[in-house]
Amino acid sequence: MRPSLHRIEDGLFSDVIRKFVASAKFAALGKSTQEGWARELRLAETPEILGGVSVHVIRPALVQAFLDGIAHLPGKQEMALKALRAVEKWGMVRDLLPHAITTGVEIVGCRDGHRPWRDDYVTLAEQHATRHYLNRIITLQANTGQRGSDIVKMRWQDIEMLQGHPGINVVQVKTSLTIWVPFTQPLIQAMAGWERQPGYIVRRDNGLPWSRKRLSTEWPIIRDSVTELRPLAEAGLVLHGLRATACIRLSRAGATTRQISDWIGMSEKMVCRYTRFSEQRVNAMAAVVHLDRYMAQKTDTQAVEKK
Repeated sequence: MRPSLHRIEDGLFSDVIRKFVASAKFAALGKSTQEGWARELRLAETPEILGGVSVHVIRPALVQAFLDGIAHLPGKQEMALKALRAVEKWGMVRDLLPHAITTGVEIVGCRDGHRPWRDDYVTLAEQHATRHYLNRIITLQANTGQRGSDIVKMRWQDIEMLQGHPGINVVQVKTSLTIWVPFTQPLIQAMAGWERQPGYIVRRDNGLPWSRKRLSTEWPIIRDSVTELRPLAEAGLVLHGLRATACIRLSRAGATTRQISDWIGMSEKMVCRYTRFSEQRVNAMAAVVHLDRYMAQKTDTQAVEKK
């Protein structure tokens, strides 16, 4: 016998969200994922946003409008879309939603989503984003300018001395470019207090390594939940902006465009061969000397002003 068709009951989208959050599917998610999704779904289920819309009326255009409204917070926007897609998938197979609600929905974000961090914001994050040692990720990214995908793969054995100066060898995941990135004095001082163990430089609290995907998921959760980090949440700062921060620090310190390019490895036209690699090291050393001199002068000036 053919099963009888089940009629979708009338109701509000907020009802579907609440049932999803109370489901075994949601309970099986990781703690950090639960926290992130629950926060965004609480926002979506408010009557003024999506919660007051009938399940027969909710559609991709309304979801897109909601996401466009938080485009200035790219991390939050991405988290919300992931959560809503999970609600859609879970709800449709249980006859709680009559149709797809995220088909064709895109995350556009704003053009300044990767804007650089101010130095005081970097300091704030280094002091208070301590969960899973995320503050160490921030320190590394602000002082090396590398992408998050490269930061999470940095290992203690990749550190190499050049002319008595420490740096780290990096094979960039996105470009496959091999570079040696010299350490700044602030980074050297910070890493002196980090415990050394074989393998990755930064690990999570449970000892497991970071992944780029988890890093993208974890940062907005910590940024938005820690009171001291509220200025960063309001500014919608994402970790990739630290790459721009490193460039600006070098520029202000007097480094040339070529030196910055070599130090951070931003040019995709560079070819990974030994002669080019050697030239990159010389340019990178010149860049870090400029930066260290600038940061030292800045510290001395601040000390004088305090007196």
